[in-house]
Amino acid sequence: MADQEPDWVKAFAEAGAKLGEGLKQTGRILSAQGAMGWAFRGDLDQLSAVLAVLPAEQVREISAAAALLTSAADDVLRERPVQ
Repeated sequence: MADQEPDWVKAFAEAGAKLGEGLKQTGRILSAQGAMGWAFRGDLDQLSAVLAVLPAEQVREISAAAALLTSAADDVLRERPVQ
């Protein structure tokens, strides 16, 4: 029995792991938002600098999200009268 961890130790370990994953996801979202901000402002140098330091998988995710955003925005614009 001395080899088993108490339930509260397991609970804290699980909570810590979940918190770590949440923080990791938050960091990914903030990085993507930062890239979007530079793109929105048209600052290609800053945008390139942000994207250059991100992992390739995250850049792929940002690219896919940008394509989805483009498609959704184009759909909305098609439904509006020409001004």
